[in-house]
Parts: sequence; C-alpha cells; structure tokens
Amino acid sequence: PQDEQHQHIQVEKKKHKHKHPYTSPSGLFIQERASKQLPGPGQHFSFGAVKEWEDILAMLDAKEDRKLLLVVRHGQAISNYLGDTLGPDEWYAVEGTCQYDDQKGTIYNIFDADLTGLGQDQAKSLNSILVGGGWYAKMTGDRPARVILSPLTRCLHTATLVLDGVKPNATNVEEFVRETLGMDTCDARRSVSDPNGSPAPQPQGPCSFDMGLASAYPQYKYRVYEPKDDADRSFGLLGDSDHLWTKTERERQKHQVKRAKKFLDILFDHAPEKVVVVVTHSGFTRSLLLAVQREPYRPMNAELVPVIVDKARRKEHTADPASNPQQLQLDEDAAEDAWLDAVLSGYEGIDLNEDDRPRRSSGSSSAIQQQRQVSSSSSSSHPCMLRRLVARLLTLWR
Repeated sequence: PQDEQHQHIQVEKKKHKHKHPYTSPSGLFIQERASKQLPGPGQHFSFGAVKEWEDILAMLDAKEDRKLLLVVRHGQAISNYLGDTLGPDEWYAVEGTCQYDDQKGTIYNIFDADLTGLGQDQAKSLNSILVGGGWYAKMTGDRPARVILSPLTRCLHTATLVLDGVKPNATNVEEFVRETLGMDTCDARRSVSDPNGSPAPQPQGPCSFDMGLASAYPQYKYRVYEPKDDADRSFGLLGDSDHLWTKTERERQKHQVKRAKKFLDILFDHAPEKVVVVVTHSGFTRSLLLAVQREPYRPMNAELVPVIVDKARRKEHTADPASNPQQLQLDEDAAEDAWLDAVLSGYEGIDLNEDDRPRRSSGSSSAIQQQRQVSSSSSSSHPCMLRRLVARLLTLWR
C-alpha cells in the first residue's frame, strides 16, 4: 500500500507541476534580479521600481485578484548586532540562550530580540522617506491599505516607528509572517498576556519576560485562536503563548514556503485591500518571494521590498459523492508537493536557510545536534558583498 500511495503521489505531482496558486508579474522591480547579484541589498531608487509607479498602480487595478505587498524587514535587532559583532563561532554558541553577558557590564536580551539604537534610527529613516518624502502616498496612490505585523518585538517596534503618520484601513498581528521557527531564542515570541505575578513566575516560553505583547504594544489588537484552529481562520495568533517555536528543531525551507502560502491564502480570503504593508523578517521575505515565483532576494534591515502578487483562479470541482476522502487528500498533498518542488527548483545551490554546522543542544554542553537550518534573519550581507566585489573585479579584469 505504501508503494502504491507513493506512485499515486508521483503521478499527481506530474499532473500539477505547472499549477502555481500565486504568481508575480515580472519586469517591475530590480529586486527580481537577485540571483545575478544585481542589485545588492539596500534601499533602492524608487524602491526598486523599473517602471513609473503610476503604471504599476494601473496594473494593480487591472486584475481583481491582485495585490501590492510592501514588505518591510525590521530594523537592526540585538540578535543582528550580536551576530555581526561576536562573529559566527561565539554567536552560534549563545543564540539559543536567553541573554548574553559581554563581561563588560552589559547584558543583552536575546529572547524575542528588540531593536538596537541603530535599528530604531533605521526605522525612523524609512518613515522619513515614506511619510516625510511622500513615497508612501506615491506607491499606494492613497488607496486603502492593510498592515500585517509579525508578533515578534523587533517587528512591532519597527512598525510603530516606520508607520508613524500612516493611517491604514486595518492592522493585524499575524503568526505566519514570523521568522524561521525553532531553536534560536531571538525568534521565539512572548505570550499575549503578562506572565503570572508570583514571586517566581513560570516562563511562558523558553525565557522569562516582564510584559506580554498586549501590555508592551497596546496599540495593536491580538486575536488569539486555538492552535487546532490553524486550518480555517482569519488573521491572528495560534495560542496566547508560543506554540510554534521549539528548542530542538529548526524550521526547514520547504516548510517556511508552505507557511508563506498559508499566509497568502488568509490574505486573499480576508483582506479586501489592494495594498498591504507586511512588517516581517528577511527569512520570511525570501520564502514569500519564492511562494510567488520571485527570486529569493534578501533585504537589509529596514529595507522595503515591493511585490505584486496574483492569485490564480481555481476551477471549482464538484466532489463525487463516491469519492474516497483519503484519496482526495492525497491528491491535494501531491499538488502541494509539486508546487513546492517547482518553486524551490533551481535554488538548491543557493544558501537560503541551510547550514550544516554542528549545534549544541540546549540541555547539554557536550551533545551535538543533527544538521539543521539556520535563520536567514541575520543582517550580515558579507556573502552578497563578496560576490559583488568578485563580479566587479572580473569586470575590471576583462
């Protein structure tokens, strides 16, 4: 039976290999050329648009199931700063802990890492461009917009600064736009409610904290669903506390792209707005771009990446009353696997989230964990800078 099931899935994958639920029209933004290292990460002229924004907005309105996403990566977080400052070896040794003591009088909170002073300045600078410079109005054409926020502190703080003066149609805090899940405590979220007030409060997550999300950022509403309600819901969080983060396993790239698709499903089902601002992370940004068949561009801190997203029209199929529900589920699973294979095809050799370095388990200083994937949330762009330098030297040599 297992062999027959595998063969059936392979047949169904071939049937569905060209069916993509979400796509993005090409030739609009310079960030589409990520694999050619053109451009390097950084805020680009006209936010990367290679056409006039008036033409892009006209294109946006030309199709019903089409949205403009303005994807913003958070400003520099404490975890980004430590990763760049300590170097990979020391940072890898502490990124699963709650705090880092530099032995010079400063203790850095790694859990649900907040912005650094530089990160706050980066967010304020982007606000000056968007609001003070009129670019938000130019890119949206004053259309009603929805704002979607990652529930991690660095994104909530970034949104408060970047969107100061912006009046969205609605704002939602959404679980699925979080950074890569698992193991690294900077990517674990705090609970919505405050910890209990006992003299020795129990951590609502991997680390202790003083204030929950609702107290730390009361300007946002936090809709909480039961974790089992994941299949059919609107925007919100899956549980008051963090039910997605685990200390023993890191989210895989394929799973993160599936999570990005789930977010798009919710977005197109529950958000009527044509313009959506998403404040999120570099890892999720790249998975979101892959989910719409765009190249996995890695943004810098507080960089805005625009992308047009089209939803494919699905043909309604009337289920045969005699159909086997298990068989129908296999067909759906095969279609999704085929789609994932297609969007990840060609990027096997590109460093997305992969890293085969040995990891120490959180419970033992001598135990080495299995190979795992790491977060793409680091602000370091050294590999990109090196590739750009090599390309430049080759150009000069020729």
